[in-house]
Amino acid sequence: MTPITVIADDLSGAAETAEQFRLRGHETTVSLGVPSGRTAGVTVVDVGTRAGTAEEARVAIDTLPLPDGSLVLKKTDSLWRGHVGPELEALTGRGYDVVVAGALPALGRTVVGGRPLVDGRPLAETPFWHLEPHDAPSSLADLVDHPSVLVGLDVVRSDPAAFAARLDDALVGGALALVDAETDDDLAAVVEAALRLSVRPGVRRPIALAGSAALAAALADAVAPAVTPGVPALASDDVGPRGGVGPVRPVLVVVGSAAEVARGHADSLAATGADVHVLDPEDDAGRLVEVTRASLSRSSVAVLTVTARRLPDPLVGSVALAEVVARIGRDVELDLVLTGGETARAVLDRLATTTLRPLAQVEHGAVLSLAGDGRGLTGDGRGLAGDDRLVATKPGSFGGPTVLADLVDLVRRTRAGADPHDLTASAASGAPTKRRTP
Repeated sequence: MTPITVIADDLSGAAETAEQFRLRGHETTVSLGVPSGRTAGVTVVDVGTRAGTAEEARVAIDTLPLPDGSLVLKKTDSLWRGHVGPELEALTGRGYDVVVAGALPALGRTVVGGRPLVDGRPLAETPFWHLEPHDAPSSLADLVDHPSVLVGLDVVRSDPAAFAARLDDALVGGALALVDAETDDDLAAVVEAALRLSVRPGVRRPIALAGSAALAAALADAVAPAVTPGVPALASDDVGPRGGVGPVRPVLVVVGSAAEVARGHADSLAATGADVHVLDPEDDAGRLVEVTRASLSRSSVAVLTVTARRLPDPLVGSVALAEVVARIGRDVELDLVLTGGETARAVLDRLATTTLRPLAQVEHGAVLSLAGDGRGLTGDGRGLAGDDRLVATKPGSFGGPTVLADLVDLVRRTRAGADPHDLTASAASGAPTKRRTP
C-alpha cells in the first residue's frame, strides 16, 4: 500500500482521525510533531497549529517532511476552526492539487452550495464559534485567499467517471476544489474521484485531500491496509490490547476546553462521585496539586478543569493544566483522559510523550491510545507490556453526555484486561464498513 500521511492541527483531531484508519485494519500511529524513526503505514502528524498564528501554520506545512509518493490528507476541523486557508494554500505551494470535502455527516456537519452547515443551519447561526476571535465563515470561499472552484452535490452524485473529469477541470491552474457533501456516500465518491486522478503520475500534480475524520474513514475504506511480507493484514478487531496489564492506575480527567458541552461532560462525571477541581492560572497551583492527589487516592478518579472566565490567551490555561498534571505525575502513575486538542498536546508535551497508538473508541472522536510507538505491546500485538500510559482524548465540541465516564471505564477495563472493543462505537459512529479497493 502507498503510505498515507495525515496532517492535523490539534491532538484530539489527530487521534479522532487515526482511529478511523485503525478501525479499518491499518497500522496507524499519531506523531506529536515531526515523526522520527520508523513510521506506520498511516502516520497522523499533529503539527499543533490550531492555537498559533496563520504564519506559523503555513510554515509548519511548508517544512513538514512528506514522503515521495505518499497519499496526503489534511485533516480540517469539522467546524472549520483554525488556520484552514493558510494550511491549504501551503499545500498548493508545495505542488499539490487540493480537494476539500469537510463534511462530518455523523454529527450533522455538512457542506451544501459551498456553505458550511450544522444540522441544516448555517454555521454562522450556531453557537459553536462563540470563543473564536472572528466570525464564522458563511461560505468555504471565505476561508481561503486563493482561487477556488465549487463542486456541487449534483456533480458529486453523478457518474463516477464524469465526477472525476469535472474534478480534474476544477483543479486546473492550481485552484482549490471545494466539494459539497451531505452523506458518507458523498465522501466515498469524493475519495473515489480523487484516487482516479491520483493514478496519473507525470500527467498531473499529485492530489491532496482535505477534510474531517469522515473523509479519512472514506479513504481508509478505499485503500487496502499495508501488508508486511509473511504477516497477514490485521482485521479491525485484531488491533488493540488484550490480557491483564497490572494494577489499575488512577485516572486523571483533564478538561481544557472552554466549550459549554465539555463542561457539561465534566458535570456528568461529577454526578458519578468524581471530585472536580478548577484551575485558575492566577492561583497557587500547589494547593490544587495537593487536593487533586488526595482525590485520586480516595476514589482513583478526579477531574481537573480550567476556569470558566475568559483568559486573554486560552493556551495559558492549557499550559497551566499541563504543569499541574506533571507535578501530580511525579508521585503517582496516571492514566489520562484529555478533552480539548490544545490541552491534550500541552499535557503530553510536558510529559515528553511523542507518539500515540490508537486502540479503541467509545464514540466518534473519543479515542483511547497507548502512549509510545507500540514497543510496550507484547509480541503478538494483543497486550501491553511494562507500564505504558493509557491516554484517552476527545475534542471539546462534541460527545454524548456520558462520554467522559465511558472513557474512564474504557481505560479501567483495558488496564484490567477486558476487550476494549466491547465499547467500540457502532457503524453509525465510525465502525468498519465495507472496504473498497480501487
